[in-house]
Amino acid sequence: MASISLRGIRKSYGAGPEVVKGLDLEIDDGEFMVFVGPSGCGKSTLLRMIAGLEEISEGQLRIGDVVANEIAPAERGIAMVFQNYALYPHMTARQNMGFALKLSNASAPDVRNAVNKVAEILQITHLLERKPKALSGGERQRVAIGRAIVRQPKVFLFDEPLSNLDASLRVQTRIELAKLHQELGTTMIYVTHDQVEAMTLGDRVAVFNDGYMEQVGAPLDLYRQPVSRFVAGFSGALRMNFFPCKLVSSSAGNSTAWITGHCQFPLSATPLCIDGNGDMTAGIRPEHLRIVAPDAGCQARISLIEQLGDSQIVHATLKDSAHTVAIKLHGEMAHDLHPDQLIGFVPEEKNIFLFDHAGRAVSTH
Repeated sequence: MASISLRGIRKSYGAGPEVVKGLDLEIDDGEFMVFVGPSGCGKSTLLRMIAGLEEISEGQLRIGDVVANEIAPAERGIAMVFQNYALYPHMTARQNMGFALKLSNASAPDVRNAVNKVAEILQITHLLERKPKALSGGERQRVAIGRAIVRQPKVFLFDEPLSNLDASLRVQTRIELAKLHQELGTTMIYVTHDQVEAMTLGDRVAVFNDGYMEQVGAPLDLYRQPVSRFVAGFSGALRMNFFPCKLVSSSAGNSTAWITGHCQFPLSATPLCIDGNGDMTAGIRPEHLRIVAPDAGCQARISLIEQLGDSQIVHATLKDSAHTVAIKLHGEMAHDLHPDQLIGFVPEEKNIFLFDHAGRAVSTH
C-alpha cells in the first residue's frame, strides 16, 4: 500500500489550454478517494497522470516516498481498471486475470493459486474457464477488477468502471467495491461523474470543475457545508434547487430572503458579508422543502409527480415565474396531490444555503 501526494500538478497539450490547473492533494495510505465532476473537468486526465499514461506538464507526483514523475507505468505499483474492461477476447477469465503474473515470470502454481484466491473474493470461481464473450457486463467487470487485484498493487485506479452496467448491477458492484476496499485496505482512487457513487464509496471526495478542485472532504461535509454553488449542485442524490433572491434586514437585525421577488423566508443565521445590493442565490435541497397550503408559503403549480415507491419527487413552477422547484416527499405523502394543483412550500430555515454573485458560499453567524 502507499500514499499519493500531488503538488502543483498541471497538464496542457502543446499550446492548448490547461486541462489540469495546479492541483494539490494528499491521499492517505489505504484511503478510498473519489474524483467526481462533469465530463471534461480533468478528473480522468489526473488519474491517467498518476498511472503514468499521461505525462505531467508541471508539478510533482509522489507514490509513497518516491517521486514518480519519470517512473514507467509498469514500475509504479499501480493497477488500473478501465471503463471498457480491456479484456483479451481470446483468453479465458483465468488467463486474463493471471496474465500480468505470467509476464512477471511467476510460476504456474503461483499464478493459479493467486487467481483462485481472488476469484473466491469476487465470487467468480465458476466463470474462470469462460471467455469474455460468454460473460455478462457485470461479470466482465469483476474479471477486470480481479486482474487488478492479482497483481497486489500499491494503489488501485478506477476510471468510471460501472458506467457500462445497468442500474441494478451498478448498485450491486458498488457494494462489492466498498467491501473489497474494507477487505484489502489498499489505497483506491475512483473517478466518476455520478454523485451517488461518489457519496457512497468515498472516504473523501474531490469535486472537480474546469481543471480545478472546488472542494475536498468527507461526503457529508460536502453535503452539509459546500463551499460553492457548483459543489452544492454536485453533492446529494437530487440536484439542489437554486433561486435568485434578495436579502433584507429587519429592524431587529434578522435577515429575510426574498425568493424570486414574491415570497420570503426568514433565515436562521445572518450572512456575514452581503453584496452591495443584496442580490444573491438561495440553494435549498428537495428533501429540505415541505408542502403547505398555498397561502402559507411560496406558491407553485405542480407540473409532474415522480413516484419512486419509498418517496415522490414533486416538480412545480413558481407562481408568476418560469422558475421551477423540485420537492422530495417521503412515504406516500404525495398521494393526494395531482398535476396543475396549486401548492405552497416552505424550507427548513437551517438548511437554506446562500451564494454570492461568483457562486461562492456566504458565511453566516
